[in-house]
Amino acid sequence: MRPVRGVDARGFALVELLLVVVIIGLLAGAYYGLGRKRTEGEDGRATTTPGRAIEKAKSVECANNLRQLRMLVQTEMTVEGDYPRKLNADSGGALTHCPVSGRAYSYDPHTGRVWCTTPGHETL
Repeated sequence: MRPVRGVDARGFALVELLLVVVIIGLLAGAYYGLGRKRTEGEDGRATTTPGRAIEKAKSVECANNLRQLRMLVQTEMTVEGDYPRKLNADSGGALTHCPVSGRAYSYDPHTGRVWCTTPGHETL
């Protein structure tokens, strides 16, 4: 078999090799670029798809923590006949802080109401 004119039959031509390197570089850049959390403005909210998915997952975790704390408070009310004086590590453990902001949840011992102080979580 005769080699094609201008191309060495022993391997890649220089242009082909450069093209492969450029394509691999673009793919690697796209892969690492998607994982970064890009922010806009003062709010610090993620604009990339993975960043939004992580924020959504943490918001769901916050809602779940609040639901469990509220059930704990209602159980305490049923057993003891009064709301607990405070939420502490013994009663709630690691559930006493929002996974998004790290702020402690607020609790009113007179009404038994538990809520998150993170902006955007007021309706959880």
